Parts: sequence; structure tokens; C-alpha cells
Amino acid sequence: MRSQEFVTELVSGPENQEHLINRANKVADICATMGDRPLLYREVRNTRGLYGDKALIIKATPRGFRDGKLLGSGNLMQPVVLNKLGIEHAVFATMDPHPGTQGKFGANYFMVPIGAYKVYSSPQVKDLGSDTSYNDKDRKMFAPPSDEEVAKFDAVADTYKEGWPDAGFPNEVILDCEQYYMINVGEFVKKYAGEKARQMYTRDPDKFNKMKYDLKKELLTSRFKTYDDMAWYLRNPVTNLLKDY
Repeated sequence: MRSQEFVTELVSGPENQEHLINRANKVADICATMGDRPLLYREVRNTRGLYGDKALIIKATPRGFRDGKLLGSGNLMQPVVLNKLGIEHAVFATMDPHPGTQGKFGANYFMVPIGAYKVYSSPQVKDLGSDTSYNDKDRKMFAPPSDEEVAKFDAVADTYKEGWPDAGFPNEVILDCEQYYMINVGEFVKKYAGEKARQMYTRDPDKFNKMKYDLKKELLTSRFKTYDDMAWYLRNPVTNLLKDY
């Protein structure tokens, strides 16, 4: 999702192995409360180098709005829609993951929102950050949105519904949450989720391509469907392996 390229976040990894074990159990408890809701995915850049082998579970804090704008976003419609929906800490996610450990906008992660949060989605908007179809055709670069454009943007905002979409929802999902955890899909599949899970991973022959196509997406989404599934894996094989390390 193009939106993921721009949103700036503060990320923090575990301080040591004990912290990582405690974090895995804490995230498992959160996942258990979310039950059979379908898993969300998100791509984030520059996390592996920061935390090395402790990059399995990291915590993120969205930077949110400043002066009515989403940090780093140049899309005209996005801030109008987010403002109308009352979203203060926008996080963009998907139920349709990239088929690899590294996507266009960074490493592939399962996303686990923390605390009080709201979820929004639209059956009409595939990706709010990249959609320019509602812009005036003759608009000049850097010009503020016209009254006609704002009216169209408002109409787009009205297509959004609050609540968790059904499994398999194909469009972007927007969350308003102050913090969330991310579980690195590649680390999880290759090291912690067991032998059958490792069958999802296939080495990408192109070593020089930053985008990786090294996951069997159908196997990934069929084995790890819900937050209940994630809770079980975190409490059992993940925690056991972390203790062995």
C-alpha cells in the first residue's frame, strides 16, 4: 500500500531475550482477546537492522497528524478523509499480504493493535494514499484542493464504515490506534512456527531484488487465519523456542 511508504512511526524492539519472551506472551494475551478476527498485515521499513535477532516482535507508535496533515503524505484526499472520520493516529493495513518476507514498503509484519482502537474500511477505496481518481483533471501541482475536490473527498469519506471487515476483505484497512505490535512474518515462519510453517518459505532466487517473493501466500493465509491462531503459536512454539535460545 502506497500509504505505508509515507507514515512515520517510532519503533522499539525488546531490550533482551527475557524482554522478548515477556513480549511474546503479552502479545499472545492481546491476540486471544481479539479471537476469531482475521489477521492484519503491514509493511514497515528499516526494522531488521535496528534489532537484529530480536526483530521478531517490535512495538510501533504512529506519529499521527501535525497541523492537520498526515506526516509525509502528499495525497490530497487522504487527510480530508481521515479528518472527516476523526482519525488521529492513522495506521494502514491489509488482509491481503504480499507473498514474501519483504514488500515494496518494507518488511512484512502481522499487525496487532493495542488498547482502544477503531477500524475503518471502504468497499470503494483500494488504497486511500495512492488514489488520485477524484482529483480535478486540470489541477496544478501543489495547488490546494478545490471546493469541488473537497466535496468529492467528503463523499468518499462517507463510504467508510467503522468495524472489522470480514475475512478476505480486498481493500485497505485503516486503524486509529496509538500503538501496536508487529510480528515479523519472515522470522516467524522461518524460525518459530514449526516445521510445517517453514514449508511456506521458499528462497527467492533473485538475491539482489529488495522485494522478495519467497512465501507461499495460500499456505500462509490458510494456516494463520485469526488472532486466536496467533495467540496459540506465540504461547507455545514461539515461547518454547525463545526459552531454548
